[in-house]
Amino acid sequence: MSMSEIPEPELTDVSVGQYAHVICEQGEALYQYERPVDWQGPEWQLKQKFEHGEAPPINFEQARLSRRYNNSTLAVVTQYATDISSDRDTRSSSDSDKDDPSDGQSRNGYWTEISGTCIPETGAHHQQKDNMVAVVNHLIEQHNLLDHIELPCTHTWTRNCSINEVAEHPDGREMNGAEELVSGDYLFTALNKKDKHDRIKNLANRTDVEMTLRGKWQE
Repeated sequence: MSMSEIPEPELTDVSVGQYAHVICEQGEALYQYERPVDWQGPEWQLKQKFEHGEAPPINFEQARLSRRYNNSTLAVVTQYATDISSDRDTRSSSDSDKDDPSDGQSRNGYWTEISGTCIPETGAHHQQKDNMVAVVNHLIEQHNLLDHIELPCTHTWTRNCSINEVAEHPDGREMNGAEELVSGDYLFTALNKKDKHDRIKNLANRTDVEMTLRGKWQE
């Protein structure tokens, strides 16, 4: 078995969006349970492969473990989880509180700081997608995001896109969870917390701005 033959996860009694980290002698692979097209059932989609020791440190929240044996020898270990987060992004609550600007307003929710500007200016958004939309609108209006990307704007290895001129993905699938931006384009928001976080970071990096996701984004 080669790196290209790392087995898919066995379990299918999982929710759409869940992750699986497969570890075997040939290497490691990260999968996500997704619908390849809206009219088909979900299946495991390969996200990325790694040689042993090259995968980033991953924290699996509420993970369950599956083991597959070849005779009496442990051959494959798979971790299943609803969310993942890299240790590199993990910070203690004391560090977060130390960095958060004090403006006398409650920040119990999702908010973002871009080059000293807080979004929203006071308080916080209760829903992740609301802060995601507000941040992307800010990048469009204040940092000319659309001059730095081509539409449809895709993200790494995924089949869906982040921003498109119409509410659909490049392959014609309907863009579920599409939110209209100030430019009239559409932002894909039907993502879990980790993927929303990554999409926002990716778009901000296109404009070379300094951005930090605050509040519940860091939990």
